[in-house]
Amino acid sequence: MKRMTVRRGCAALALLLGAAARAQDDYPALLPPEPAVRAALDRTPEVRAARARIDFDSAESRRLRTGAHEWVARATVQRRTEADGLRYREQGVALERPVRWFGKAGKDGALADQQLQVAQFAYADAWHEAGRAFLRLWFDAIREARAAALLQEQVKLLEQQAGIAAKRVKAGDAPRMDMMLAETERDRLLAVQQQAMQRAERTRLELDSRYPGLPLAMPAQVPAPNADATGIEQWVQRIVSENHEIELADAQAAFARLAAQRRSLERTPDPTVGVHMMQERDRQEKIVGVTVSIPLPGAVRAAQADASAAEAAVVAEKAQGVRFRVQREAAAAAMSARAAYDNWASLARLAQRSRDTAALLSKAYSLGEVTIGEALLARRQSLEAEASAEAAQVEALQARAALMLDAHLFWEAQEDAPTQSRP
Repeated sequence: MKRMTVRRGCAALALLLGAAARAQDDYPALLPPEPAVRAALDRTPEVRAARARIDFDSAESRRLRTGAHEWVARATVQRRTEADGLRYREQGVALERPVRWFGKAGKDGALADQQLQVAQFAYADAWHEAGRAFLRLWFDAIREARAAALLQEQVKLLEQQAGIAAKRVKAGDAPRMDMMLAETERDRLLAVQQQAMQRAERTRLELDSRYPGLPLAMPAQVPAPNADATGIEQWVQRIVSENHEIELADAQAAFARLAAQRRSLERTPDPTVGVHMMQERDRQEKIVGVTVSIPLPGAVRAAQADASAAEAAVVAEKAQGVRFRVQREAAAAAMSARAAYDNWASLARLAQRSRDTAALLSKAYSLGEVTIGEALLARRQSLEAEASAEAAQVEALQARAALMLDAHLFWEAQEDAPTQSRP
């Protein structure tokens, strides 16, 4: 994986030009401890399958180095009968084997090395995709938990509002309808809050089932996102240079190119070389010889070579398509992260104004200056604004964390993937 290491070193130097050049110490605070996440990812079926695939490709690489040709032993027993009636027993043995020539053995060795490279990149890509899947589910759990917590806070505020209405009704300052409206709104929000708690519990159970043993404590508070001063182009350069999907596609293209070159060498067949020894006329004659046989190539070998070359071209074009797609997705992710931060900043200001307005109208209602309908409407608008701001806050944090994950600033796969343990 020397090529991958060199790429990452160059990418790290490029990212130092921007404010995002913060390594493991910039680990997002909302995420579980990194060692626990690594252990959980290592146990996922996708990662375990990719690790087992390395064992398979290691065996395949040994097969390629060894070659498919084997020794063939022959034994002959025959009886010779001459015209004068004499009979002789004769025996013979032979040993022969096809031989790879014209650089075929060296090309098979290169194929074996490239196959292991493909397996390593496939493991790294599987690890990264497992990390992305965990990140999405983890932030889904945070989003649902925070929504339930926000509704619980709003239920308490509506209980206070209902209490104020009850006091005014008891004092004769407000009609009984005010208390009924306040209690109805409280009960409605309580039902919504219970549904939110059920969704949060379902997400938590999904996390627990997919990642057993992982600490699942949801944060009590969500930190404010930080503004990102790194340019979009810098993020794209880092993500593209670190992307395992590109590395895997390039490695597969290189393997297909080597396979096409190897198939082209098959235009010239391998000779079969052997030695034989015969004892004839009841051992009166002994024969020792060498045999060489070469198949006569036909049109099928040329067709197979042309097909392999065309397939290599297809794989190379697909690899280029993967690179273009990753570049587009990286740019979109960087722009989305910036837009998510701006959206949260706007909604946070709106939520604060709505919260202040709701508190002011609640106090005004207690003084008899506004109706219960106006106070409840302000409270509902405040809830909607706070819910939108909280969702935007989590979205901004998730977008930034996903960007950092794609840039391999945390949860990086091991340079050399361990092989599957055998019993």
